[in-house]
Amino acid sequence: MELIDTVIIVGYFAFVLFAALVFKRFATDSSSFIRGGGAMMWWMAGATAFMTQFSAWTFTGAAAKAYEDGLTVLFIFWGNALGFFVAAGYFATRYRKMRVETAMEAIKVRFGRASEQVYTWLSFPLTIMSAAIWLNGLALFAAAVFNIDLVVTIVGVGLLVTFIAASGGSWTVSATNVIQLILLVAITMSVGVFAMLEVGGPASLINSYPTDSYMGADISYWQVFWLWVVMMLLKQTISANNALSCYRFLVTTNEREAKKAALFAGILFIFGPVMWFVPPWVTAAMGVDLMAYYPKLAESANNAAYVYYIDHYLPAGMLGLVLAAMLAATIAPMTTALNRNAGIFVRNVYQSVFNPKATEQKQLVVGKVATVVNGLLCCFAALLFASIKEYSFFDIMMLFGALLQTPLAIPSLLALMTLKTPDWSGWATITVGLSVSFFMQFVFNVDWLLPWFDAASFTSRESVDLLVSMTLIAHIVITGGFFISTRWFYRESSGERGKEITQLKANLETPISSSEEAKVDTRQGAYLGRMCQILGVLVALISITTDSMPDASVFVLIGLVILLAGTHLCRYGNVKATSPDPITD
Repeated sequence: MELIDTVIIVGYFAFVLFAALVFKRFATDSSSFIRGGGAMMWWMAGATAFMTQFSAWTFTGAAAKAYEDGLTVLFIFWGNALGFFVAAGYFATRYRKMRVETAMEAIKVRFGRASEQVYTWLSFPLTIMSAAIWLNGLALFAAAVFNIDLVVTIVGVGLLVTFIAASGGSWTVSATNVIQLILLVAITMSVGVFAMLEVGGPASLINSYPTDSYMGADISYWQVFWLWVVMMLLKQTISANNALSCYRFLVTTNEREAKKAALFAGILFIFGPVMWFVPPWVTAAMGVDLMAYYPKLAESANNAAYVYYIDHYLPAGMLGLVLAAMLAATIAPMTTALNRNAGIFVRNVYQSVFNPKATEQKQLVVGKVATVVNGLLCCFAALLFASIKEYSFFDIMMLFGALLQTPLAIPSLLALMTLKTPDWSGWATITVGLSVSFFMQFVFNVDWLLPWFDAASFTSRESVDLLVSMTLIAHIVITGGFFISTRWFYRESSGERGKEITQLKANLETPISSSEEAKVDTRQGAYLGRMCQILGVLVALISITTDSMPDASVFVLIGLVILLAGTHLCRYGNVKATSPDPITD
């Protein structure tokens, strides 16, 4: 990295801190800290929904997949698009009409207190572990490619994430997510355009890509490929729509805004990934041996497929901007995860179990303390991963997450599709799901499927793809089937629990009225718009450090995209501010 790259990274940190301080004032009570008081505009909620699907893996592991197997990687991200379109058509509005503040409140209302506590205490370590893995992955890559000390990355990014999430909760998280979305899209779209021009256009890229098959390398059976594609689409759809992910839609003023937020995220996931992966596709088309350029990454050298193009074909300063984009892709889901954990702890542990009569001020303080504790635990876990030279512990942690995620997701996805299952169906289905996961991981052997394909053996890629696909099929059939079968044991609830179910049914059938909506503060559009305008100008000014017009045009294009997005936000905020207030008029 050159001096200009370092200046850009420092400037990025300073700008994000500034944005967090500006939006800190919006978090005045526990509700605004946890979910923005239900007063966020659809584009802010949609930006957060979009950014939570990212991590530095998008620029490393996903880029390696694009480098090795071409178009295959797109189906993972198009699965996100499908998931958000399904959410727009069904789940987003229903979650918002539940009138809850956290995902665990949705679980409690649907399944009762026992399932709420099971979900709560399983989600805490899973979230912390996932965030630590994202942070550690970013640090390892930055150390190998950019020569940035691993501990510096973990501690620096960890403290920044903790500050953002703790300072203003959902408001600062969502505001910085919008800025980072605009930065991410501007950088990746611009880099994608220049890479496409470099290779001679789409036709030239397709003709020069090294694999003959659209399925990529190391795969012989089209059935395996398309089975994996279908399962990826289903997996991402489940991930986007289960109740544990409903926090994305709870921040909006009503169900219509929640639907627009989901549509916005879905549209971004259709077009964005196509341009994101042009640089690694171009790198593959050029026949680059990445291990020769990045020996420190060893067998993971293909993870540098995106960075290679930046490093060799774009001017100084672009590495800094791409690292900023990687930081944005890591910070966004981490801040959201910390805010989600804090909200769950306040509402579903502290207020529910320890202090039901806690004042708003106490809940706000507890939320901030919980955020700081979670952030420090993430940093500690990431440092622990980094200190272990063997990969076995890291693999175990990854496996732990994989084993838990789907068993938790299946019952929480089906929760609102049918209300006629007993309360114990929530935690019982998790138990069944865990059993399925362990069987598929430790007992099932993909070689059992060899007779189906009349094959002697599977390639490494085919084995992995089949294991993933068959595991998801097992969960859909067995775990999901068990949940549906509990309908046979359903009985109408009575007493307080009966009242809760009756209220849930009434809420799902009743649109949110204008009197229930939180008043939208139009300053959010104006503030973010001005910030993005400033950011756009600053990025464009980097062009004066270059020696040629083509090099300067890269920074000018990125800055112009950010500037235009900021101008649109300002205009949107002004229009909303001058329009009649539906609550008071």
